[in-house]
Amino acid sequence: MSDSTQPKRATTIPDSLDLTRSIKRLSVPFDSGTFPLSEGSHQRSTVLICRDNDAKKWGPRWLKQAGLKTTIISAVRTAHDEAAAAKPDVIIVEAGILDHAGTPLFAILNKSPDIRCPIIVLCSGSKDMYSALDANVYDVIRKPLEWQLLSHRARQAAESQVNAASLESAQTSLTEAVQIADEARQRLRSRESFEPVTGLPNKTKFIDLLTRGMMAVDRDKNTLAVLVVGFNRFRLVVEAMGQDRANLVLGEIGNIVSQCLQDAESAQQQTTGLRTAAASSIELAKFGLMFTCSESDEAITHLQQLVVEKLSHPVQVAGQTVHLSACVGVALYPQDASDVDQLLQRADNAMRDAQSRGGGFRFYCEETDAAAARKLKLENMLYEALGRDELSVSYQPISNTESGRITGAEALLRWHQADGTCISPGEFVPIAEDAGLMTRIGEFVLDQACRQLEIWQEDDVPIEHMCVNVSKAQLVGGGFVRTVANLLDKYKIDPGCLELELSERGVLSGRFDVIDQLHELKKLGVTLSIDDFGTGDSAIAYLRDLPVDTLKIDRSYVSGLTRNSKDAALIAAMIALSQKLDLKVIAEGVETRQQVNMLKKLGCSEFQGFYVSASVPPEEFPKLVIKSI
Repeated sequence: MSDSTQPKRATTIPDSLDLTRSIKRLSVPFDSGTFPLSEGSHQRSTVLICRDNDAKKWGPRWLKQAGLKTTIISAVRTAHDEAAAAKPDVIIVEAGILDHAGTPLFAILNKSPDIRCPIIVLCSGSKDMYSALDANVYDVIRKPLEWQLLSHRARQAAESQVNAASLESAQTSLTEAVQIADEARQRLRSRESFEPVTGLPNKTKFIDLLTRGMMAVDRDKNTLAVLVVGFNRFRLVVEAMGQDRANLVLGEIGNIVSQCLQDAESAQQQTTGLRTAAASSIELAKFGLMFTCSESDEAITHLQQLVVEKLSHPVQVAGQTVHLSACVGVALYPQDASDVDQLLQRADNAMRDAQSRGGGFRFYCEETDAAAARKLKLENMLYEALGRDELSVSYQPISNTESGRITGAEALLRWHQADGTCISPGEFVPIAEDAGLMTRIGEFVLDQACRQLEIWQEDDVPIEHMCVNVSKAQLVGGGFVRTVANLLDKYKIDPGCLELELSERGVLSGRFDVIDQLHELKKLGVTLSIDDFGTGDSAIAYLRDLPVDTLKIDRSYVSGLTRNSKDAALIAAMIALSQKLDLKVIAEGVETRQQVNMLKKLGCSEFQGFYVSASVPPEEFPKLVIKSI
């Protein structure tokens, strides 16, 4: 039979003595900034009220196989009191058992305030079944009894009762613990252990909480998770708004982090494994959270998702809306680390891994440490590479779509080590940006490209334009326009032959000082292009507001041009829009003749890619140009 009602659930709120006992059970004292949660365990049991000898004989055996300890009650007069005293997880009662007034016993039990468990009624016929269903019992089973079915339903009812009681107890304990923690937080706010901007415990206090939490985990054999939360591009917030308003943003983030702890009640609906929770401000724009769980992956993953979701909402400060991209790294104790420092470091490494992937969260793994070690090694090697002349510039041809003639070149940075190995720009350029080396490296590439263009022009190599990528660090520095002007003068280059490529995802971040510099560059006469077009967030706005001359369609669209009708439609739309705006279009990543033919048909001006050539050293480039004529 299908369930007719849900099991009855206890709603009694623990008295002060029970609350005191609950607090004593906490693994971390409640006045330390943690949020303890209830444990909850229950031995499944049932009461069988019957007068049928076969039921008394076979019922306990089948129910035992289903994992239920059975108490048999035969006396009608004491049945209610005995059942209430036994506090079972489910009661099974014959429909024909009546009290002295002729009222079915199942109806009396189901209405009793002392009985808080599901009731299954054993019925002899349809009349009994309708009567029991009208009384809103949990379930009815018709005789002759199928004990395997009955024991299965009884086990389901018992488990639902235990789970409901455990969840309600946990929710009640969580509510009480949050209230206690809020009161404690107010008392401790002014103490030195709290960070003044966010109101959260500082790193010293957090390490103390972690130490206590790890001791509790050692004792209870649980799992402790440390979450380190950072944000992509928070430095832009400081630069754009100033430190005072950035502090207001951090204060709002602190409130959100605190709210994440209180919203752990929603996490409790997903798992009963949560034990304690704490949060901290460990560095500028970096936060730490601690959770202890009896279960690891599922519970912690849900908590991570909760944190990322909460911190992804825009923050309103002084009439401004700030959009933040949260990055969360997680390390587990004792699985990932043996002490507090190692645990924090590995969670921080995982957070940086998440940052390198654009956001979201990452669990720590051995590869995370290897990546962090390699990043540090490459950063140190980059400083040495600049002094050893290991960095060089190669050039990839840009061809006219109609004639096939090479008309330009893109300068591409390469790192060839002394042992002959090469390191990909995709790997070392982000490291150079983080290390503050991109201004120096970018100026090196620009100088090499301008010098090479002068050489080719003196040698009558018919190159119309040289494309050079510009990093955000170069524009933010403020002296880039003067650098370009000096190089144009130094190498006697026509400004119109120099094309500066601006990454839609990197440089074009909406900063007004950067936009002003782009207009100053246009005054010099150089050409500006948007690289990787179609991969950013506000491409149309860039075309309207920025002084650009060229669009470079990203290779991700070109690769599917001849196979995917949607890619073809998007490229056609980009080209049509560019023609309306009088912009030149260059397609990147062209590898086949079919792609060239399609681009020609769509009206694309130029293209580059392996179809013509990969990037080559400067001495080999003129050969490609002559071959294309």
